[in-house]
Amino acid sequence: MALIMTAVQQGAVVANHVEVTSLDKDGAGGKIQGARVRDALTGQEWNVRAKGVVNATGPFSDALLTMDNPNHTPIVQPSSGTHITLPNYYSPRTMGLLDPATSDGRVIFFLPWQGNTIAGTTDTPAEVTATPLPQEEEIRWILEEVRRYLSPDIKVRRGDVLSAWSGLRPLVRNPNAASTEGLVRNHMIHVSDSGLLTIAGGKWTTYRAMAEETVDKAIEVFGLKDRVKRGCVTEQLRLVGSDGWSRNMFIGLVQRVCILCLCSGVYVNAHGGYSTASRRKLQSTSPRTTVIARGRYARSLSPLARRGHYTVS
Repeated sequence: MALIMTAVQQGAVVANHVEVTSLDKDGAGGKIQGARVRDALTGQEWNVRAKGVVNATGPFSDALLTMDNPNHTPIVQPSSGTHITLPNYYSPRTMGLLDPATSDGRVIFFLPWQGNTIAGTTDTPAEVTATPLPQEEEIRWILEEVRRYLSPDIKVRRGDVLSAWSGLRPLVRNPNAASTEGLVRNHMIHVSDSGLLTIAGGKWTTYRAMAEETVDKAIEVFGLKDRVKRGCVTEQLRLVGSDGWSRNMFIGLVQRVCILCLCSGVYVNAHGGYSTASRRKLQSTSPRTTVIARGRYARSLSPLARRGHYTVS
């Protein structure tokens, strides 16, 4: 959401939860000049005209490439990566661990995060889906690997898993490469005969570099050089919410709104500068002390809320 809001702040027109149903091509050269799109929430459809179309759809890249060329050979080989959250005693507060030499060659890591520990990850071939779910066998594999790094007297239990989630890595094969070449482990940019510009592969940690390369290529392919007024600014551009953030911001929430200290740190790290605006809203909506809590924290506060001491949301 911060990326979307930052794009709007910079002048972009954004439509979230929208999917492409068809690509619009000119009759003569077969060049793409727009798309037909549908709002997945309302079903409303409309046409979008454009000098160029960028396919940046991650594991869904092949769907758009096939829409462009029915004879397209799939280039994406999605891989499922599952992570779990464990209690904080599974890792030191200021130190993480990564080992690429696990029992089957996959990488395992422990990282302190928001007062708990994140452990992962798996690397399993998967089907493309909008809602990937962690599989039980993947959770148990992580737990088995975790057990190898801890003292024998520590019991690693399935019940210690506080949460689990899974995502799809869009590993890709360059369509311009020979069939004997392996997967691209970072990212690749491809321009089809129709002018569809595809950026595929990569990961979150390199998304800004990917975006910069893609925009540079779009300027070249779509003939936009005469409209460029300056170079890429992503290296200095902060996301919406980062202005005004500091490590001590959560203290203001604790002191002014009486949010639980544990919850306020998570809240500030998630919303950054918007925490200040949220604080003012909380103060104006209720004269009582407001506590933002989830899960077991919310349950433990419920008796107090019933007696009118707190508002639990």
